[in-house]
Amino acid sequence: MREKLLPVLITVIAILAFGNLVVLDIKLLKQSKESITTPLPSVSPTTTSDSCGNICQQTIEEKISQAMATVSGKETIKETKAVEKTVKETSQAKVIYIPLGGSGSTASTSWADVGNAAVYFDLKDYPNFSEARFEGFIKVLNGNGKAFARLYDATHGIGVQGSDIEASGENFTLVSSDKLNFWQGKNLYRIQIKSLNGYDAYIDSGRIKIILK
Repeated sequence: MREKLLPVLITVIAILAFGNLVVLDIKLLKQSKESITTPLPSVSPTTTSDSCGNICQQTIEEKISQAMATVSGKETIKETKAVEKTVKETSQAKVIYIPLGGSGSTASTSWADVGNAAVYFDLKDYPNFSEARFEGFIKVLNGNGKAFARLYDATHGIGVQGSDIEASGENFTLVSSDKLNFWQGKNLYRIQIKSLNGYDAYIDSGRIKIILK
């Protein structure tokens, strides 16, 4: 009897063990399916917030405005300087030349008039008068000694103070006098020349140089 029951018990135990294995496999499959089908927890994308708020934006705008104002101010200064330079250039002194006629020469050691080298001049005709000088090309024969020239006030019979010029070369040289001191009124001015030692003294293109303010 026992011999007949033993195979039956073994068979039952095997069936139960197999059944347990099947149940475990089913549970494992179920859990694996749940793990697969269960959605992962949603992770919201990280959003970077602007760390520069209203105050920061306002500060940036103020800095930009200050920079623009500074640049604008510099440009204005440059333009002002350009205008000042233009005014300075246009306000430079004006020069007028009054020719006194032709050329002449003399070997006299005393002052001698140069014919046709005369002009009437009045300071009132130049309201912006600043100063005047006497100029002329002069030379002495062979460079011997000196040649002298001056402006003579024929109306008052005197040489114009500051008008004397001289040269010792044998070639014409442009010489300019000191500032002239004219008498008031309309006066007749002419050129006079002389030689130091009797050698011919020459003058050409004598003129009065007027400088206006």
